[in-house]
Amino acid sequence: MRSSRNCIAMPVHTSTPKEITKHIRQLIAKVAPGRDAKYLAVRPQDGAKVNECFPNVEAKISHAGGRMLCGWQIWEWPYVLVEAEFHAVWVSPEGELVEITPKQHGEETILFVPDPALTYAGLAKDNVRVAVRDDLLVHHFIRVSEEIVKVMNRGDRAGQYGYVSVPAHEFEPLRNAQAFLVHSISTGLRDHSPCLCGSGRKYKQCHSRDFSL
Repeated sequence: MRSSRNCIAMPVHTSTPKEITKHIRQLIAKVAPGRDAKYLAVRPQDGAKVNECFPNVEAKISHAGGRMLCGWQIWEWPYVLVEAEFHAVWVSPEGELVEITPKQHGEETILFVPDPALTYAGLAKDNVRVAVRDDLLVHHFIRVSEEIVKVMNRGDRAGQYGYVSVPAHEFEPLRNAQAFLVHSISTGLRDHSPCLCGSGRKYKQCHSRDFSL
């Protein structure tokens, strides 16, 4: 089966954080110690594709000059987690940082952490996630998401961009687990709530055991 790295990595509508919280500062310290985040306006380039920042920037450089700057785009699932996505923006010949990649949900700004030490070499990087609340459902969602990316990056898949062909038997159980966790979290369940499966037991005493990977 064919799976998109972007929609599988985060199957919920995350958004640009409205402010830099303590959890975002923890995330930045984890991915780019000593770097500062900055808000950039989204100014989509004609012909640029959603979620295709690296080819978008390469195309911009080919006809307008400038250079690529890699770093991390910060996303937020409010009250659940924050995550950093490996990302690239265009630096104009005059040195201005410009976000030229359009956003799936129409965000007008991004929160970006430049990291000149990072380069794009055609290999995928997993998002880095930090839980906003200390809850087993959230921690298990992060763990399952990491396992999905490991499967998608196995062998030659690591060099594939966009859609990746993954055998169903490797992918389906993890996708189903991720969907169960997303639904549980989105409906407001906590680890001490009755499990969504209907067993009557608390999540931490029920399906929690299935996600202790």
